[in-house]
Amino acid sequence: MARRYFHPGAALTTWRKARLWAGVSGPVPLLVFCIIGLLAFELWRSYTMTRQNAERSVQNLTHVIAEQTARTIQSVDLSLQSIVHDLEHNPALADNDAGFRADLLRRLAALPYVRALFVIEPDGYISHDSDFPTTPRVSLADRTYFRAHRDDPAAGLYISHPLQSRSLGIWFSGVSRRIEAAGGGFWGVVVAAMEPLYFEQFYRQLWVGDGTIALFLEDGALLARSPRNEGAMRRHFASLEPFRSRLKRHKSGVFWSASPIDGVDRLVGYRKLDDAPIVATVSLDEGGVMRPWVSHATALVIGAAILLAVLVVLDSLSRRHRRREEMARTRLEEARRLETIGRFSSGMAHDLGNLERIVRSAVLLLRPAVKNRAGAVKLLDEIDLALASARDMINQLLARGRSGELRPEPVDVGDLMERSLPVCRRAAGAQVRVKASLGSTAVICSVDPFHLQAALVNLIINSRDAMPDGGTVRIDLRTVDWEANERWAQISVSDDGPGMPRNVLKHAFDPFFTTKQAGHGNGLGLSQVRDFVWRSGGKIELNSAEGDGTTVHMRFPLAGSDHGTGDTANAPAAYEVPADGGQRMLRAGRR
Repeated sequence: MARRYFHPGAALTTWRKARLWAGVSGPVPLLVFCIIGLLAFELWRSYTMTRQNAERSVQNLTHVIAEQTARTIQSVDLSLQSIVHDLEHNPALADNDAGFRADLLRRLAALPYVRALFVIEPDGYISHDSDFPTTPRVSLADRTYFRAHRDDPAAGLYISHPLQSRSLGIWFSGVSRRIEAAGGGFWGVVVAAMEPLYFEQFYRQLWVGDGTIALFLEDGALLARSPRNEGAMRRHFASLEPFRSRLKRHKSGVFWSASPIDGVDRLVGYRKLDDAPIVATVSLDEGGVMRPWVSHATALVIGAAILLAVLVVLDSLSRRHRRREEMARTRLEEARRLETIGRFSSGMAHDLGNLERIVRSAVLLLRPAVKNRAGAVKLLDEIDLALASARDMINQLLARGRSGELRPEPVDVGDLMERSLPVCRRAAGAQVRVKASLGSTAVICSVDPFHLQAALVNLIINSRDAMPDGGTVRIDLRTVDWEANERWAQISVSDDGPGMPRNVLKHAFDPFFTTKQAGHGNGLGLSQVRDFVWRSGGKIELNSAEGDGTTVHMRFPLAGSDHGTGDTANAPAAYEVPADGGQRMLRAGRR
């Protein structure tokens, strides 16, 4: 069974709901949009600035590395040129001359990045060596730095690919110059064995987080790298950037790419030396570069989320406050309308009561005169029945007029209902049967007997109107456990009518809501019943579904309980609508 909990005055009209949501929620989406827009802009701005700052830092560090490398190569070249000068002016110098070797050692001491200095004669064998006498006598005619100078007199300063020493097995790169014979022609090569390890140790002191610093030849051969990667020393990277195309367009620059060595996404800066075929590169791990931005973005998102949460809470509180104001205003307007109707109905009931008494007096005077005329007597009986119905209507008007004047007193509800059955049967009409089950035990409640009788008549009339082709109305009285196992009196009125659809049940207790044709009802019946039950400290429950009839349960606390009268301004309302679309129950009352 579907359930619908209702509290008097809780329903708002459609236009008021629209006005409420438009007035309260209108600025909220705009504020949310502004906050999200500002957040997105700040995230984008800080993201762009972080990347730009990282690119500038990499460019600056690359420039420093390139300048340091250029000065290193320049100092090596100056030493080589000095050695070439000495040898060209002393062609008859003996192999491994002690004085010349001492001069080599002196020069070597000033070059910490060079492991050894040696001279190769035209036959490919070493004639002067800073490592003498430990150097083995082997031919170096196959070395690239020897062949380059032998075959090209204009080679100038030559820097070879990384090679392994045949005497010590360590990696070095040969920096060499050609030696000319006195009469012209090739006389040999002077070589400085430049060690990558020096550069790796030096670069290690330049902290770049998870980044790398490397030196390459311009053809993509790796000369030195920090941190060291032994496997990369034998690799060439000519097919990768910046060697593939960038160096052809610009001798320096930055780009974002995955490292070909370890596969990590990096920001890479590169710069080619002006006087040597060497490219210095600096790369930073993209994760490390963007870590400050991630922290900043996290703080921004959390702050925005907190702000949005506060905004939502404030909007919810404001909406709830506005809703309460609208409900209070609705209740006040309803109370004013009902008060006006009450005053009007009281005056009308007084006047109608006077007319009814005049007509009844006339009927009483006519009865002796027509007692021998059966047709006239029957007509007067029908007039009596009509006057009884008029009396019921007058009583309802008086109940409406006295809605603010409940006079509760201890009443045996069963006895009162039994005395009300004739009125109820007359209200039901000829086609509707009224069956009552009132029990034999006295049920004492503190209620206004007149209003209780009026409530029963209202419910009977509603059931009658719902069954124009006839049917049965059942009235039942029993005591039930309710509200923490307390005993309550329950009056149930049920019919065999067509029941109520959802949209009707939703507004069943709303004042002035009716599905009857104009002139056949004013929509106040259930509203009056609800108000009376609630003001008597009771609860009302409406069960109905299409095709399954309607049942109204009125519950009142037994006399002597702690339950008092209600207050419509403070009673909460709750709603429950099941997804199965089954029967719905609507309740109203103090909790």
